[in-house]
Amino acid sequence: MFIYKQWEDFCKKLDDEGLNSIAAASALKEKNDKSFLILKHDVETNLLKSLRLAEIESMYSHRGSYYVQAYLLGDERNISILKKIQDLGHEVSYHHDVMDSNKGDLDKAKVEFQKNVALFEKYGFTVKTVCQHGNPVIERAGYTSNRDFFRDKEVQESFSSISEIMVNYKQRINNDFKYISDVGYGWKVIYDPETNDVVDSSDKDIPIQDLNRVIEYIKKNKFVIISTHPHRWNRNMLSAKVKNTTFKLIKIIVKGLLRIPIMKKLMGKFYYLAKKI
Repeated sequence: MFIYKQWEDFCKKLDDEGLNSIAAASALKEKNDKSFLILKHDVETNLLKSLRLAEIESMYSHRGSYYVQAYLLGDERNISILKKIQDLGHEVSYHHDVMDSNKGDLDKAKVEFQKNVALFEKYGFTVKTVCQHGNPVIERAGYTSNRDFFRDKEVQESFSSISEIMVNYKQRINNDFKYISDVGYGWKVIYDPETNDVVDSSDKDIPIQDLNRVIEYIKKNKFVIISTHPHRWNRNMLSAKVKNTTFKLIKIIVKGLLRIPIMKKLMGKFYYLAKKI
């Protein structure tokens, strides 16, 4: 379950073990042989929940990376919350989905990406690393996922000062890393986070039962990124169970609907609804 108290216990235990996380941008500056732990958060809605996680992490000397969808900068209250997160020492940057929003048109995607990076910079959020958004129900033609944006050589050259966590971050830090995700409301070591959108390797993912076992896994591996979605976290067990049950029910319904061609096309137009769960 995703309860704030569990995240606080997790952060405290990490601190007790001397395993303090750094922001993804900071790891770009570290020596190649130095170990790191990164707490990465994909922020798609509900910034107050992101702030709560940021406050917990800060209590135990952790620094995280909060990747925020650009539409959230359209609200002054959100900008204020993000500045509070940054003031706690965390990285605030861009969670992009420019290929999906432009139906795979690379030129249009470049324009949108540049515009949104400028928007983050305008409000004082330096964009050194970014992370793509998955969009599980989108229908795509001619491209694989939002990762295709930074797979393009011209894009990498145009935005050479920016590293994409899922595409070129590994080569930028010159280190392999283990990637643990909260995919499906559980914890898994993702087998190949760089190319699992191209080749389905989910059968090779390693489930981890709980956060205590996540800590044991971190202790055995030198370089680890943990990816979470802050909107999934809750104050109490009841709220967590309701949200978890709702997520699983919606997932079953969506899988069934995606088998119907016309429904797949229709649902692709409303993929933003997935951000709410």
